[in-house]
Amino acid sequence: MVPIHDTDVAEERWSKGEWSNYELWEKVEIRLRRNRRVWIAATVILFLALSAVPIVMDRWPKWASRSLARQLALEINRVKKEAAVSRSPFKFVITDLERLEFAVGPVISCANSLPLVGPAQVRTGVLSGGKWGGSFFLLNHDQGGKLGIPGLVTEYCYDPFQGSSAESKEVDTVGFGIISVKDLTENRLDRLTVLLLSGPSADISFD
Repeated sequence: MVPIHDTDVAEERWSKGEWSNYELWEKVEIRLRRNRRVWIAATVILFLALSAVPIVMDRWPKWASRSLARQLALEINRVKKEAAVSRSPFKFVITDLERLEFAVGPVISCANSLPLVGPAQVRTGVLSGGKWGGSFFLLNHDQGGKLGIPGLVTEYCYDPFQGSSAESKEVDTVGFGIISVKDLTENRLDRLTVLLLSGPSADISFD
């Protein structure tokens, strides 16, 4: 049996210690590299988030007006369904352009221009911005004309036998225009949303 000398044991201990130190520094380097990557990624994400804030703030009124227009579209479809079930014309009227309050009720005919008041109202409500917040306004026909948007209306009537009353002397397609109060004062139209109604069945689309 080959004798084991103290020098061999010391040399082996030194080699193991050196290898342990190498492994330790390697782990430290990997951890530092990982932390550096995390910081770089976090910095990039923060930069992109801060860069997106002005864009989000600028487009927020557009998204909000689109959300209100979707609510309005649901109400229009509901009016069409109520008219079909009751087999009588139903009218939808925005009663307050600033608060976006509306009333719904049956009428003798869609040619009847009388307002929905008292017993004629079967349902009232308000279009709400919800999480979007802000103040919005529904443009009437005259305001739309001044802004170069013909065919805007504030009411809609549907007859289950004759179809939609949505018609205009200027255009075949009419719509409800929703805009933020701030954009209205600044005549800014790029964030305006228009709910378009076209054809006898008042096919719905957004602009």
